[in-house]
Amino acid sequence: MLAASALVLVVSALAGGSLIFAIFVVVLFFVLVYSYYTRRGSGINQRPYRRPDAPPESPSELAHDVTQELRDWQRGTAGQHRSRRSATNQPPGPVAQALADWRTGSGKPAALDPPIDSSDRVRGPEEAPTMAVYLDISSEPSRNAYRLLSELADAQRIQLAVRQLPLADVHQLSLPAAEALEAAAAQGKFFELLDLLANSQPKAETELLELANRYAGDSGRLQPEAAVERYRASVANQIRQATASGTHAVPAIFIDGTHYNGPITRDNLHRALRR
Repeated sequence: MLAASALVLVVSALAGGSLIFAIFVVVLFFVLVYSYYTRRGSGINQRPYRRPDAPPESPSELAHDVTQELRDWQRGTAGQHRSRRSATNQPPGPVAQALADWRTGSGKPAALDPPIDSSDRVRGPEEAPTMAVYLDISSEPSRNAYRLLSELADAQRIQLAVRQLPLADVHQLSLPAAEALEAAAAQGKFFELLDLLANSQPKAETELLELANRYAGDSGRLQPEAAVERYRASVANQIRQATASGTHAVPAIFIDGTHYNGPITRDNLHRALRR
């Protein structure tokens, strides 16, 4: 920075005119902008940030929510920072182990495993085509996806199954929200609470539980059950199902058991459902 300032002073003295000095400052500004904010100027290679199965000229994943793909935490220059952040919010035993196994991956091709059955939380007619989604309702991408899938399910008579994949060592409210949803499911209020959380953003666990209590069937039952970790094993089991299904991010969508790997937009999902 001192060298640049000295260079400016020298050029100003030699030029003997304000016009040449102004031109020099403008050129220097654009050089700095080019070097810091362009791929070629900065020398940053964005290839490692692309998905491994993406076409050669596809855009990088830098604009995506880095908390969605936990297996990529060590990729790129910010990996150590993200690791430190996760250590401060380490989830309890069974959930931590299930998430660690999920990051490692099963090595299987992505396919819904197990298929939708009576243990799933399902809305929609029984004989309709099925969509299953793994989500972390505390994350914005999952909330957006769930709202869209709910609209599609209502408009096109689709059976929608929801399984939980809370990124509990990334989002502070992931595990409390997941356990509250399991407690609501025990009262037959799973989708009522899920709809509520998909359209609200509690800032703290106490606020989340107060909100859940307000809309649960038995308001005095949900919070104590969530507090004693009664449904934590169920949450861990759904994470293990996500691993068996070959998911690598949330939200993850399966249409009639087949993994949907396209953009989560209304038009693209419409086309996938028609196929």
